[in-house]
Amino acid sequence: MNAWSRRRLREALVTFVVLAALFVIVAVLIETTFGRGHQRIATEFLLVTSLVIAIQSYVGNSGLISFGHVSFYAIAAYVAGLAVLPAGTKGRQVPDLVPFLRDIEVGLWPALGLAVAAVVVFAAFTGVPFARMSASVVSAATLALLVLTHSVINLWSGVTRGPQGLVGIPDLVTTWTVLGTALAVSGGALLFRASPWGLRLQAVREDEVAAAALGINVAVSRFIGWMVSAVLMAVGGAMWALNALAFAPSKFYFADTFSLLAMLVIGGLGSVTGAVLGATIITLLAELLRNFEGGLTVGSVTLPELPGIVQMATAVLILLVLMWRPSGILGNTEAGGLRWKRR
Repeated sequence: MNAWSRRRLREALVTFVVLAALFVIVAVLIETTFGRGHQRIATEFLLVTSLVIAIQSYVGNSGLISFGHVSFYAIAAYVAGLAVLPAGTKGRQVPDLVPFLRDIEVGLWPALGLAVAAVVVFAAFTGVPFARMSASVVSAATLALLVLTHSVINLWSGVTRGPQGLVGIPDLVTTWTVLGTALAVSGGALLFRASPWGLRLQAVREDEVAAAALGINVAVSRFIGWMVSAVLMAVGGAMWALNALAFAPSKFYFADTFSLLAMLVIGGLGSVTGAVLGATIITLLAELLRNFEGGLTVGSVTLPELPGIVQMATAVLILLVLMWRPSGILGNTEAGGLRWKRR
């Protein structure tokens, strides 16, 4: 297999430039135009997009659906949150915390490094058996991983504060930090997709038996994809936590798993550009429909409360996309690989 394909690298570079332009425009609008409410939405969009791209780097290249990536998200969030919390605050919130975690108090970048390191250890421990499983059982195994991780952080009150979660996290994240996160995660995902390791994993996705016959180690390819995706997820999860300032275990469970995977399925499983497109569509849809959940008055017409309408609309959109394009709107196509022709 060719080590680094020029065509793939050129496509990745063009795609990165297109996505970077989008992210920079959003960041500039946050700083110069948006009000406080819209700033929150736009910042959340950049962070959620980073998480979707991180999941795509595994799901899109391997062809295996993972429900367990929110576990990496949760671990990174808690490690980063505990690392930056002032010692006095941790002493009050989690008095039984182990001395190392209770006394440590670091800044943004050391906290990010600790979060990534913790996720790397956890991903390596879980990735070895998952990489050796057959494709038919990986999804069920990752679902079990999600449930197990959520149960641990929900019950381990001596470290995570249990259902109450962490509060009072210092505000260390700026618009440019969030922009850098989106650029780093998207660049890493595109580079992995064009790399020899990414190409091997894509070959396994297309035909596992044929890939093995060509000398590709299926387990190693899946393990590398799992680790790369975990690191990207850790970066996005840590930055999300330091931007949120407070969170609880309920954040890292089925609702967010469904939301992130829905964005990926709608935009295109095999495409980083598709992940961004799906995140954009769901973010806009959620903001448009959120007012309807509590009821709405238009002139003399009063609409009743419609709780759950965002989730219902997302589910309907997934069904429509799957009927129209089972691989998502963009499928495996990146922005750098689009071909524009005259009709």
